[in-house]
Amino acid sequence: MAYFTTVIARTGSSWKARDVEVDDATTLDDLALALRSASIDDQPVLAVIEHEDEWFAVVRVDAEDEARLFVSDFGASSRSHYGELLAPAADVEIRDTEAGPDDEEASSDEDPIAVWAGDPEILDDFGVTAHELRKLTEEKGDDPGTVLADLGEIVGFADLLEVLR
Repeated sequence: MAYFTTVIARTGSSWKARDVEVDDATTLDDLALALRSASIDDQPVLAVIEHEDEWFAVVRVDAEDEARLFVSDFGASSRSHYGELLAPAADVEIRDTEAGPDDEEASSDEDPIAVWAGDPEILDDFGVTAHELRKLTEEKGDDPGTVLADLGEIVGFADLLEVLR
């Protein structure tokens, strides 16, 4: 399955593609630094990451604020190439997926990880409430591209996202 990544920056009332290589970041702090450098007049910058037919993530930076992120399926994303980068969404460290059943960390006493993780209010100021984001994710989570297209329609980057694909 293929990955799609892009970085878009707010410029006035529209969005512009920015040349930032998401794969160069190994931590959320690394990515946040790269996204800030792509900001136009300290306006928000988004990194969109999608793993075809499985999950999507949105990472947002605003000026000097801490990076915020939302992941549609944290469990699936944690097993991906982007697992460490997206781990802060659930404020956890990714544990070794090769741990055996006798491993203390693999205890069945642990709480299950929610399907989505992170900040559902990440796009609230652009018209996507936390409730709407969770609802879209829960209802259309098996098609992350559709969720991203719906978000793009509301936020105003749908046409740009389509061109970048």
